[in-house]
Amino acid sequence: MKWINRLVAVVVVLLTLNIFIQPDSVKSIGKRVNNAVDLPAMLKTEIDKTATHVKNAGTTQTNSGETPIESIVQGRKLSNKYYYHFASGVPEQAKKVFLQAVDKYNETGIVKLMPLSGQTKSQSNEITFYVYHKRVETGSGAVELGLGGPKIYPWVGSHNYDLNRGKAGLNAEYPQSSMQLSVTMHEIGHVLGLDHSMKRSSIMFPVDQGRTSFSKEDLATLRKIYQ
Repeated sequence: MKWINRLVAVVVVLLTLNIFIQPDSVKSIGKRVNNAVDLPAMLKTEIDKTATHVKNAGTTQTNSGETPIESIVQGRKLSNKYYYHFASGVPEQAKKVFLQAVDKYNETGIVKLMPLSGQTKSQSNEITFYVYHKRVETGSGAVELGLGGPKIYPWVGSHNYDLNRGKAGLNAEYPQSSMQLSVTMHEIGHVLGLDHSMKRSSIMFPVDQGRTSFSKEDLATLRKIYQ
């Protein structure tokens, strides 16, 4: 029975994406979008629901002040080495800010993000950087700046590691707001396993604060994931 469960787990792909929104566009926090289902018209309602849920749930962050870990990354064994590449059609402005964010993460010494050269490495973590165009519906009350999340394939990486093939994207419909270092750091954080934080000092706060420095809690959670 164990090998059957293991086989099922291997073929199950887990995907989490997160919306990042512009400050002052709504009064509370952003909403997570699961399984690539995007419901912008419900954003403001779900924001308040999420805030209430976090407040009442007694989460790890509430108890310890840590930046939370994405649920699908919790308990996973991930290599700290990632190869990144750009999807087709990414403008130079977006490439520049993605690379600045890569440098920020590499400076931590916790993870190592390297450019992918040649063919995809079948047993290595990868990040795809991309842009998309999405104009928010009138009256929705939020400007979506980016999406990001891990995509986990259990036990198929080298040395029995789980494999992460996440994506980080910027909404090119609003380039002046989305193509910022703070936004790319936030979305890459989701790919690496960081979840939304309720602390404004964190790069993972769901509303863009223009923050480009990791909080001590952000770094502590990265170490916990990639220890």
